[in-house]
Amino acid sequence: MRRRLLNSGLPLFYPKRGEYMSIEEMLTKVKSNLKIEDDSKDLIITDIIQECLNYCNLKEPPVELEPFIRRKVKAIIDYETETGGSSVFDVTSIKEGDTSITYNTSEISRETIYGLSDNDKKALQQFRRLRR
Repeated sequence: MRRRLLNSGLPLFYPKRGEYMSIEEMLTKVKSNLKIEDDSKDLIITDIIQECLNYCNLKEPPVELEPFIRRKVKAIIDYETETGGSSVFDVTSIKEGDTSITYNTSEISRETIYGLSDNDKKALQQFRRLRR
């Protein structure tokens, strides 16, 4: 393993580039880094891992993909906490007189939270492989 120092002087250990881990190992690592102790978020984490693997045409996640998956899962958890997880559509306003419904069309919407946005795809581009 390589050793790198941050500005704070605390040593961080990074595995060698190109090392892979199983989906279960990635799940365990993401849960431990987010301090999730129960199995309530396993489905969300596994879905994000699988979506990244599908986009990148990989069978196992590289170790370097963990921070991306962790941030993506954290964004989903925060979104569900904020909205209560019960919103079916991203509605920003509803008027009753002449019935007007305005939907969320900003960059931060349900599809970009749960799916892969353009920024996510740019970040995953370095891990992407050609299909065989």
